[in-house]
Amino acid sequence: MTNKPTVDNQNKTQKLVIITLIVLVAAVVIVLPNYVSEPWVADDNQTDFSPPSTTVSPSAAAEKTKYRQDAQTLLAEIINIRDRLQDQAVTRWGDLQFRLALQGVDQGDEQYRYGDYQKAIDTYQLSLDQMKDLESVAQHELVEAKKMSLIAIESATVDSDAELAINRAELAIAIAPNDKDAQILVSRASNLSLLITLLAEGRYHSEQNALGVAMTAYEKAVALDPQHIAAAAELLTTKQSITEETFRSHMSDGFVALDKLDFEQAFSAFNRAGVIHPNHPIVQQALNQVATEQSQRLVDQQMIQASALAQQEQWQEALAIYQRLLLTDNSLTEAKVRKISVSVRASLDGQIAALLEDPLSLAASRVFYKGKKVLADAKGFANPGPRLRRQIDQLDKVLRTSQIPVTVIIQSDNLTEISVYKVANLGTLQQASISLKPGLYIAAGRRTGYRDSRVEFEVSEQSPPGPIVVICSEKI
Repeated sequence: MTNKPTVDNQNKTQKLVIITLIVLVAAVVIVLPNYVSEPWVADDNQTDFSPPSTTVSPSAAAEKTKYRQDAQTLLAEIINIRDRLQDQAVTRWGDLQFRLALQGVDQGDEQYRYGDYQKAIDTYQLSLDQMKDLESVAQHELVEAKKMSLIAIESATVDSDAELAINRAELAIAIAPNDKDAQILVSRASNLSLLITLLAEGRYHSEQNALGVAMTAYEKAVALDPQHIAAAAELLTTKQSITEETFRSHMSDGFVALDKLDFEQAFSAFNRAGVIHPNHPIVQQALNQVATEQSQRLVDQQMIQASALAQQEQWQEALAIYQRLLLTDNSLTEAKVRKISVSVRASLDGQIAALLEDPLSLAASRVFYKGKKVLADAKGFANPGPRLRRQIDQLDKVLRTSQIPVTVIIQSDNLTEISVYKVANLGTLQQASISLKPGLYIAAGRRTGYRDSRVEFEVSEQSPPGPIVVICSEKI
């Protein structure tokens, strides 16, 4: 029974609250519409309603209409810019300023509701200016995001660089989805982690001088991102290093071959180097060196050959080599000097050989005395070789033999006049003997009314001729 007053009090309180709420609802429904304008973001489905008619002066109504038009104009522009900023992901780069601008719009709405139209318009204008400033900031943020993403891409060495590049590229594409550069940056940034790995691999192998493996890694990096400056530069540098290494290898091979006097291989190696660097002076110098050493080698070989032939007393062959060498290069002093002595011996050798080949020519006094001079010249050499000693003996014998007469019998018919050309007129004879030195002779016969007769015959120590018959028997 003691709780009954408490229950009564609670019932009274509830009734009071209900009555208060009913009064407030009535105020909202009946009174408030006279003081509230449209919301700044209107609902298309909301139906217009008019406040209860009150007595308003025409000038006040016109003023209110003007304020409403101005406010709606500002709000329309604000809505357009707001939507553009939201499309540009403004919350990622200008969230605070954007929220402040929206709060300004809400504040303007409040001012408008309470009839402070001019302040509401000023507040709307301030928010509009803030949003316009944000649009300018958007362009700056776009440029900076692209710039930072590009820098991160080009200088990336660790994963954090890749994350930064991706973040900035995504921000750029959020601000400007149709921006071609931003789209490219997003694509490049997405491959950056793999690109970093490939570049690191290439640098490692370059340090190990495994240039071929390094070049493969750099080629993959460039294929992954053809616009990456560092990757392209590393690839170019590595290719140049490989080219230079190949060039040095060819030059080294050439000099090794040259040291071995393998001139063909040396020429081949230096020419391969010349394909890499066609105008490199060291290549031309090396080729000239090969040509010079090859020429000198050939000269040396031929000089050795000529010297060997001279040792064997093959003077004509040795002389021919010296003559060929001097035709090729007249500045070869040693060849000139050796040619002088070899020419003397070759001339002597040739004269002796000619006399020995035609001993019958010694029947002529001129030839005989020349033979004696040649023999004297041959004997004048202090250290004659076997060939010269043999030639001296043979020539001496031939000279002596050439002066020993041989008896020759000439027969005729006692009617023919007989003469031995440049020796004697024998007249008519049946048979006569005449002593002649070895040589070639002509026996001539003449008889009036008959054709002349001539007989050529040879006289030698080894084979004296049989009777020489000279008869003019053919009548004219």
